Amino acid sequence: MEEPEEFDRRPGRRLARSRRSDPEVVWREGFAEDPHSGIQRRRELLRGGAKVRVEKLPDVAGDPLSCVVVSVSRRSCAVEILGGDSTGSVLECAYSPRLRLGRESLVAVGDRGSVHPMPGSGWLLTSLEPRRTRLSRPGPDARDHLDMVVAANLDTLVIVASVERPVFHPRFVDRFLVTAQLGGVEPVLFLNKSDLPASPDTGMYERLGIPVLRGSAATGERLDELRSILRGKWSAFAGNSGVGKSSLVRALVPGALPEVTEVRHKDGRGRHTTTRAQVYHLPGGGRIVDTPGIRELALHRLDRSEVQWYFPEFLERLGTCRFNDCIHLQEPDCAVRLAVDRGEIHPERLASYHRILESLDRT
Repeated sequence: MEEPEEFDRRPGRRLARSRRSDPEVVWREGFAEDPHSGIQRRRELLRGGAKVRVEKLPDVAGDPLSCVVVSVSRRSCAVEILGGDSTGSVLECAYSPRLRLGRESLVAVGDRGSVHPMPGSGWLLTSLEPRRTRLSRPGPDARDHLDMVVAANLDTLVIVASVERPVFHPRFVDRFLVTAQLGGVEPVLFLNKSDLPASPDTGMYERLGIPVLRGSAATGERLDELRSILRGKWSAFAGNSGVGKSSLVRALVPGALPEVTEVRHKDGRGRHTTTRAQVYHLPGGGRIVDTPGIRELALHRLDRSEVQWYFPEFLERLGTCRFNDCIHLQEPDCAVRLAVDRGEIHPERLASYHRILESLDRT
Protein backbone atom coordinates (compact mmCIF):
# COMPACT_ATOMS: atom_id res chain seq x y z
CA MET A 1 0.00 0.00 0.00
CA GLU A 2 1.32 3.42 -0.86
CA GLU A 3 1.69 5.78 2.05
CA PRO A 4 -1.00 8.49 1.97
CA GLU A 5 0.08 12.10 1.83
CA GLU A 6 -0.85 15.05 4.03
CA PHE A 7 -2.41 18.07 2.40
CA ASP A 8 -2.93 21.70 3.35
CA ARG A 9 -6.00 23.85 2.82
CA ARG A 10 -5.60 23.87 -0.98
CA PRO A 11 -6.81 20.49 -2.35
CA GLY A 12 -4.17 18.61 -4.28
CA ARG A 13 -1.20 20.52 -2.86
CA ARG A 14 1.38 18.22 -1.25
CA LEU A 15 3.24 19.60 1.77
CA ALA A 16 7.00 19.49 1.94
CA ARG A 17 8.22 16.76 4.30
CA SER A 18 9.40 19.32 6.85
CA ARG A 19 5.85 20.71 7.07
CA ARG A 20 3.90 17.46 7.22
CA SER A 21 1.86 16.52 10.23
CA ASP A 22 3.63 15.06 13.23
CA PRO A 23 2.43 12.38 15.69
CA GLU A 24 -0.33 14.51 17.18
CA VAL A 25 -2.00 14.33 13.76
CA VAL A 26 -1.29 10.92 12.24
CA TRP A 27 -0.33 7.50 13.59
CA ARG A 28 1.49 5.35 11.09
CA GLU A 29 4.67 3.80 12.39
CA GLY A 30 4.49 0.02 12.63
CA PHE A 31 2.11 -0.90 15.46
CA ALA A 32 -0.31 -2.93 13.38
CA GLU A 33 0.04 -5.31 10.47
CA ASP A 34 -1.38 -2.56 8.31
CA PRO A 35 0.33 0.70 9.38
CA HIS A 36 -2.51 2.72 7.88
CA SER A 37 -5.41 0.89 9.45
CA GLY A 38 -7.62 3.23 11.44
CA ILE A 39 -6.75 6.31 9.35
CA GLN A 40 -9.62 7.57 7.22
CA ARG A 41 -9.25 10.43 4.80
CA ARG A 42 -12.36 12.15 3.61
CA ARG A 43 -12.92 14.72 0.95
CA GLU A 44 -14.85 17.06 3.24
CA LEU A 45 -11.95 17.11 5.74
CA LEU A 46 -9.57 18.25 3.04
CA ARG A 47 -11.97 20.91 1.82
CA GLY A 48 -12.37 22.20 5.37
CA GLY A 49 -8.64 22.31 5.97
CA ALA A 50 -8.82 19.71 8.74
CA LYS A 51 -5.95 17.34 9.42
CA VAL A 52 -5.89 13.56 9.30
CA ARG A 53 -8.03 11.99 12.00
CA VAL A 54 -6.81 9.00 13.99
CA GLU A 55 -9.70 6.63 14.70
CA LYS A 56 -7.80 3.65 16.10
CA LEU A 57 -5.11 4.07 18.73
CA PRO A 58 -2.28 1.56 19.26
CA ASP A 59 -2.60 -1.00 22.02
CA VAL A 60 -0.52 -0.79 25.17
CA ALA A 61 0.35 -3.46 27.71
CA GLY A 62 1.41 -3.35 31.33
CA ASP A 63 1.60 -0.52 33.83
CA PRO A 64 2.95 2.97 33.03
CA LEU A 65 6.43 4.02 34.12
CA SER A 66 7.40 7.55 35.13
CA CYS A 67 10.11 9.06 32.96
CA VAL A 68 11.97 12.18 31.92
CA VAL A 69 12.77 13.01 28.28
CA VAL A 70 16.52 13.16 27.58
CA SER A 71 16.58 13.43 23.79
CA VAL A 72 14.06 14.38 21.12
CA SER A 73 13.82 13.65 17.41
CA ARG A 74 11.04 14.15 14.90
CA ARG A 75 9.21 10.85 15.38
CA SER A 76 10.58 9.49 18.65
CA CYS A 77 12.34 10.43 21.85
CA ALA A 78 14.66 8.85 24.41
CA VAL A 79 13.44 8.79 28.01
CA GLU A 80 15.09 7.86 31.30
CA ILE A 81 12.98 5.78 33.69
CA LEU A 82 12.61 7.40 37.12
CA GLY A 83 11.14 4.66 39.29
CA GLY A 84 10.95 0.94 39.89
CA ASP A 85 13.39 -1.79 38.92
CA SER A 86 14.20 -0.02 35.65
CA THR A 87 15.34 3.26 37.25
CA GLY A 88 18.07 4.84 35.16
CA SER A 89 17.30 2.81 32.03
CA VAL A 90 17.06 4.79 28.79
CA LEU A 91 14.35 3.74 26.35
CA GLU A 92 13.49 4.83 22.82
CA CYS A 93 9.79 5.73 22.63
CA ALA A 94 7.31 6.61 19.93
CA TYR A 95 4.77 9.39 20.53
CA SER A 96 1.18 8.52 21.33
CA PRO A 97 -1.47 10.12 19.12
CA ARG A 98 -3.24 11.11 22.34
CA LEU A 99 -0.59 13.76 23.00
CA ARG A 100 -2.06 17.10 21.98
CA LEU A 101 -0.15 19.97 20.43
CA GLY A 102 -0.87 23.31 22.11
CA ARG A 103 0.85 26.66 21.91
CA GLU A 104 4.20 25.04 22.64
CA SER A 105 6.07 22.26 20.84
CA LEU A 106 4.92 18.78 21.78
CA VAL A 107 7.94 17.20 23.52
CA ALA A 108 11.14 18.77 24.87
CA VAL A 109 14.18 17.60 26.79
CA GLY A 110 13.35 17.73 30.50
CA ASP A 111 9.65 16.94 30.09
CA ARG A 112 8.21 14.57 32.72
CA GLY A 113 5.65 11.99 31.72
CA SER A 114 4.69 8.33 31.47
CA VAL A 115 5.55 5.53 29.06
CA HIS A 116 3.71 2.27 28.38
CA PRO A 117 5.11 -0.94 26.93
CA MET A 118 3.43 -2.13 23.74
CA PRO A 119 2.52 -5.71 22.91
CA GLY A 120 5.47 -7.52 21.46
CA SER A 121 8.13 -4.83 21.71
CA GLY A 122 8.55 -1.08 21.80
CA TRP A 123 7.52 1.74 24.12
CA LEU A 124 5.01 4.54 23.80
CA LEU A 125 5.12 7.98 25.43
CA THR A 126 1.51 8.31 26.54
CA SER A 127 1.31 11.40 28.77
CA LEU A 128 3.21 14.55 29.73
CA GLU A 129 3.03 16.59 32.92
CA PRO A 130 2.56 20.38 32.81
CA ARG A 131 5.87 22.20 32.40
CA ARG A 132 7.17 24.01 35.45
CA THR A 133 9.70 26.12 33.52
CA ARG A 134 10.95 26.28 29.94
CA LEU A 135 13.59 27.71 27.60
CA SER A 136 12.06 28.41 24.22
CA ARG A 137 12.50 30.10 20.86
CA PRO A 138 10.07 31.05 18.06
CA GLY A 139 8.88 28.29 15.77
CA PRO A 140 9.84 28.20 12.08
CA ASP A 141 7.87 30.21 9.53
CA ALA A 142 5.51 27.31 8.83
CA ARG A 143 4.73 27.04 12.57
CA ASP A 144 5.16 30.60 13.79
CA HIS A 145 2.18 30.11 16.13
CA LEU A 146 4.33 27.74 18.20
CA ASP A 147 6.98 28.31 20.80
CA MET A 148 9.64 25.67 20.20
CA VAL A 149 10.64 24.55 23.70
CA VAL A 150 14.34 23.66 23.74
CA ALA A 151 14.36 22.44 27.37
CA ALA A 152 11.67 22.12 30.04
CA ASN A 153 11.56 21.96 33.86
CA LEU A 154 14.92 23.65 34.31
CA ASP A 155 16.17 25.10 37.58
CA THR A 156 19.09 27.17 36.28
CA LEU A 157 20.04 28.80 33.00
CA VAL A 158 23.79 29.28 32.69
CA ILE A 159 24.25 32.10 30.19
CA VAL A 160 27.65 31.45 28.65
CA ALA A 161 29.47 34.38 27.08
CA SER A 162 33.15 34.86 26.23
CA VAL A 163 35.51 37.74 26.92
CA GLU A 164 36.43 37.67 23.21
CA ARG A 165 36.35 35.40 20.15
CA PRO A 166 33.43 35.96 19.85
CA VAL A 167 33.47 39.39 21.43
CA PHE A 168 31.31 40.00 24.53
CA HIS A 169 27.97 41.65 23.64
CA PRO A 170 25.74 42.69 26.59
CA ARG A 171 22.69 42.75 24.31
CA PHE A 172 22.86 38.96 23.85
CA VAL A 173 23.20 38.43 27.61
CA ASP A 174 20.25 40.76 28.20
CA ARG A 175 18.04 38.84 25.77
CA PHE A 176 18.88 35.59 27.54
CA LEU A 177 18.09 37.23 30.89
CA VAL A 178 14.64 38.20 29.62
CA THR A 179 14.14 34.67 28.26
CA ALA A 180 15.11 33.18 31.64
CA GLN A 181 12.58 35.37 33.43
CA LEU A 182 9.87 34.54 30.90
CA GLY A 183 10.52 30.83 31.41
CA GLY A 184 10.78 31.03 35.22
CA VAL A 185 14.45 29.92 35.29
CA GLU A 186 17.16 31.31 37.60
CA PRO A 187 20.01 32.86 35.54
CA VAL A 188 23.77 32.58 36.10
CA LEU A 189 26.34 34.34 33.91
CA PHE A 190 29.56 32.45 33.16
CA LEU A 191 32.15 34.53 31.30
CA ASN A 192 34.30 31.95 29.54
CA LYS A 193 37.82 32.24 28.09
CA SER A 194 39.07 34.37 30.98
CA ASP A 195 42.61 33.32 29.99
CA LEU A 196 42.32 35.77 27.07
CA PRO A 197 43.37 39.42 27.72
CA ALA A 198 39.99 41.18 27.33
CA SER A 199 38.06 42.16 30.49
CA PRO A 200 34.48 43.26 29.70
CA ASP A 201 32.41 45.14 32.29
CA THR A 202 29.85 42.87 34.03
CA GLY A 203 29.17 45.12 37.01
CA MET A 204 25.68 45.92 35.70
CA TYR A 205 24.71 42.25 36.23
CA GLU A 206 26.37 41.91 39.62
CA ARG A 207 24.38 44.94 40.84
CA LEU A 208 21.21 43.10 39.82
CA GLY A 209 22.16 40.18 42.06
CA ILE A 210 22.92 37.80 39.20
CA PRO A 211 25.77 35.37 39.98
CA VAL A 212 28.69 36.20 37.64
CA LEU A 213 31.67 33.86 37.25
CA ARG A 214 34.73 34.62 35.15
CA GLY A 215 36.41 31.34 34.32
CA SER A 216 37.83 29.15 31.61
CA ALA A 217 36.94 25.72 30.31
CA ALA A 218 40.53 25.45 29.03
CA THR A 219 42.28 26.14 32.37
CA GLY A 220 39.56 24.99 34.81
CA GLU A 221 39.37 28.42 36.50
CA ARG A 222 36.17 28.87 38.62
CA LEU A 223 34.75 25.51 37.48
CA ASP A 224 34.49 24.22 41.06
CA GLU A 225 32.25 27.18 41.91
CA LEU A 226 30.12 26.48 38.85
CA ARG A 227 29.79 22.81 39.86
CA SER A 228 28.61 23.90 43.31
CA ILE A 229 25.90 26.10 41.79
CA LEU A 230 24.69 23.32 39.48
CA ARG A 231 24.79 20.43 41.97
CA GLY A 232 21.43 18.69 42.32
CA LYS A 233 19.73 20.84 39.67
CA TRP A 234 18.61 20.57 36.07
CA SER A 235 20.56 23.28 34.25
CA ALA A 236 20.87 24.44 30.66
CA PHE A 237 23.85 26.07 29.01
CA ALA A 238 22.77 28.70 26.51
CA GLY A 239 24.63 31.28 24.50
CA ASN A 240 25.77 32.14 21.03
CA SER A 241 27.78 29.68 18.99
CA GLY A 242 31.50 29.69 19.71
CA VAL A 243 31.39 30.90 23.33
CA GLY A 244 32.44 27.49 24.63
CA LYS A 245 29.29 25.77 25.88
CA SER A 246 30.35 22.34 24.66
CA SER A 247 33.88 22.88 25.97
CA LEU A 248 32.41 23.62 29.40
CA VAL A 249 30.40 20.40 29.29
CA ARG A 250 33.55 18.43 28.49
CA ALA A 251 35.34 20.09 31.42
CA LEU A 252 32.49 19.53 33.90
CA VAL A 253 31.43 16.01 32.91
CA PRO A 254 34.17 13.39 32.53
CA GLY A 255 33.57 11.30 29.43
CA ALA A 256 31.16 13.74 27.77
CA LEU A 257 32.06 14.11 24.12
CA PRO A 258 30.12 17.00 22.57
CA GLU A 259 31.77 18.12 19.36
CA VAL A 260 34.02 21.17 19.71
CA THR A 261 35.36 23.37 16.88
CA GLU A 262 37.37 26.54 16.69
CA VAL A 263 35.89 30.00 16.19
CA ARG A 264 36.09 31.27 12.60
CA HIS A 265 39.18 33.44 12.22
CA LYS A 266 37.60 35.54 9.46
CA ASP A 267 34.88 37.17 11.59
CA GLY A 268 35.46 35.84 15.12
CA ARG A 269 32.05 34.16 15.19
CA GLY A 270 31.25 30.71 16.44
CA ARG A 271 30.24 27.66 14.47
CA HIS A 272 27.29 25.49 15.46
CA THR A 273 28.57 22.25 17.03
CA THR A 274 25.59 21.15 19.16
CA THR A 275 22.76 20.32 16.76
CA ARG A 276 20.14 19.23 19.30
CA ALA A 277 19.73 19.36 23.06
CA GLN A 278 21.62 16.65 24.94
CA VAL A 279 21.55 15.72 28.65
CA TYR A 280 24.62 14.89 30.74
CA HIS A 281 24.87 13.62 34.33
CA LEU A 282 26.91 15.93 36.54
CA PRO A 283 29.16 14.13 39.04
CA GLY A 284 27.77 14.72 42.51
CA GLY A 285 24.20 15.06 41.23
CA GLY A 286 22.41 17.23 38.71
CA ARG A 287 21.96 17.30 34.95
CA ILE A 288 23.30 19.60 32.27
CA VAL A 289 21.30 20.25 29.10
CA ASP A 290 23.61 21.31 26.29
CA THR A 291 21.41 23.33 23.91
CA PRO A 292 22.08 24.32 20.30
CA GLY A 293 23.28 27.89 19.69
CA ILE A 294 20.16 30.05 19.77
CA ARG A 295 20.16 33.23 17.71
CA GLU A 296 16.45 34.00 18.00
CA LEU A 297 14.78 33.86 21.38
CA ALA A 298 11.11 33.63 22.22
CA LEU A 299 10.45 37.31 22.93
CA HIS A 300 7.88 37.59 20.16
CA ARG A 301 5.02 36.99 22.64
CA LEU A 302 5.90 40.19 24.50
CA ASP A 303 4.05 43.43 23.99
CA ARG A 304 6.22 46.56 23.74
CA SER A 305 4.82 47.87 27.01
CA GLU A 306 5.72 44.60 28.82
CA VAL A 307 9.44 44.50 28.00
CA GLN A 308 10.32 46.92 30.82
CA TRP A 309 8.92 44.45 33.37
CA TYR A 310 11.96 42.23 32.71
CA PHE A 311 14.50 44.97 33.45
CA PRO A 312 14.50 45.15 37.28
CA GLU A 313 16.26 48.52 37.45
CA PHE A 314 13.48 49.98 35.28
CA LEU A 315 10.79 48.61 37.58
CA GLU A 316 12.26 50.53 40.51
CA ARG A 317 11.26 53.71 38.66
CA LEU A 318 7.86 52.52 37.48
CA GLY A 319 5.29 55.31 37.80
CA THR A 320 7.88 58.09 38.19
CA CYS A 321 8.03 59.08 34.52
CA ARG A 322 6.04 62.11 33.41
CA PHE A 323 3.73 59.93 31.31
CA ASN A 324 2.12 56.79 32.68
CA ASP A 325 2.53 54.97 29.34
CA CYS A 326 6.20 55.92 28.94
CA ILE A 327 8.29 53.19 27.29
CA HIS A 328 11.59 55.07 27.76
CA LEU A 329 12.34 56.05 24.17
CA GLN A 330 12.13 59.80 23.50
CA GLU A 331 9.42 60.82 25.97
CA PRO A 332 10.19 63.97 27.99
CA ASP A 333 10.97 63.65 31.70
CA CYS A 334 11.60 59.89 31.44
CA ALA A 335 12.85 58.65 34.82
CA VAL A 336 14.76 55.74 33.27
CA ARG A 337 16.72 57.89 30.83
CA LEU A 338 17.43 60.40 33.62
CA ALA A 339 18.80 57.52 35.72
CA VAL A 340 21.08 56.56 32.83
CA ASP A 341 22.35 60.14 32.61
CA ARG A 342 23.08 60.11 36.36
CA GLY A 343 24.97 56.81 36.09
CA GLU A 344 22.41 54.83 38.09
CA ILE A 345 21.57 52.54 35.14
CA HIS A 346 24.23 51.27 32.75
CA PRO A 347 23.70 52.73 29.23
CA GLU A 348 24.20 49.27 27.70
CA ARG A 349 21.10 48.05 29.53
CA LEU A 350 18.99 50.84 28.04
CA ALA A 351 20.52 50.13 24.60
CA SER A 352 19.63 46.44 24.94
CA TYR A 353 16.08 47.37 25.91
CA HIS A 354 15.77 49.59 22.82
CA ARG A 355 17.09 46.81 20.56
CA ILE A 356 14.50 44.39 21.94
CA LEU A 357 11.74 46.92 21.19
CA GLU A 358 13.09 47.28 17.65
CA SER A 359 13.09 43.50 17.18
CA LEU A 360 9.45 43.35 18.29
CA ASP A 361 8.58 46.02 15.71
CA ARG A 362 10.01 43.76 12.98
CA THR A 363 7.97 40.69 13.98
